[in-house]
Amino acid sequence: MTLNDNGSLAGDTLQVVVFSLVDDETNRREDYAVEIEQVQEIRALESITRVPNAPSHVRGIMNLRGKIISVIDLKKKLDFPTNGEINGKSRILVAEVGNSLIGLLVDEVDQVMRISTRNVETNAAGGLENVQYVKGVAKAHNKLIVLLDIPKLLNNDDMQHRAKGRK
Repeated sequence: MTLNDNGSLAGDTLQVVVFSLVDDETNRREDYAVEIEQVQEIRALESITRVPNAPSHVRGIMNLRGKIISVIDLKKKLDFPTNGEINGKSRILVAEVGNSLIGLLVDEVDQVMRISTRNVETNAAGGLENVQYVKGVAKAHNKLIVLLDIPKLLNNDDMQHRAKGRK
């Protein structure tokens, strides 16, 4: 998603992958999206190997066609209440960050959709100005969808862990 000099979105539409995270305590769904260009593929849950002493949001590593990639639990990364359970709808979004791939564990992938940039608020009030990994909030289909910037969401700790996983 590109911003113009005035802070508004460039272009008429965004194509995004919409996914949900479910609060395990209240069972409430929250909708998020990432630009489709950041997602290489969407995979069913596969075997994830835990890594000792990894940050709590690093679920582990997995083999993706011969490449070892880290899997980040987005619920833990975003401080969602979670019991750590995975359901049959859970998916891994394989995202390209820099020149590397990383897996993002989500509760459910809903759809790929186009969102008009007119329906995206990039200067959301209420403290989101300081959350640099939030690109904006889209209003679509009578719900709010938080647009995430995956490279900004994954801080240096994740990058260092991913590099260790490749050795």
